[in-house]
Amino acid sequence: MPEEEHIDEPLTELEQDQLDSGWFFFLATPEAYPALYGYVDQSRGYPIGGAKASTLHGLPPAEELMTTTDGSGQLMLQLSHWRVTPDDLTALQPYIDQGVLSIVTELEWLSVKPEPVEEL
Repeated sequence: MPEEEHIDEPLTELEQDQLDSGWFFFLATPEAYPALYGYVDQSRGYPIGGAKASTLHGLPPAEELMTTTDGSGQLMLQLSHWRVTPDDLTALQPYIDQGVLSIVTELEWLSVKPEPVEEL
């Protein structure tokens, strides 16, 4: 039997950025974030360790996230590439389709990231 030719599809700009940076950069509306927060807890089994758990949730609470500087009020979440599975991306697709979650490049992320506040 002849071998099937395997043709690698070129990476998209976003996929190449994720490979180069090692990060996924997410922007989520404040209304959508609780569902994402709950999805991670449910899919990863948080809290891990029962009553004595030291890690209660898989994502930080919304209050601890930065907010974009473009006036959209979106919450910013940066996750290491290895923490995001293909199943996660499938589960997130409906949120992306609704426009309440987006995955952006590092350059797009940096363009809306607040500048650090210097303390006097």
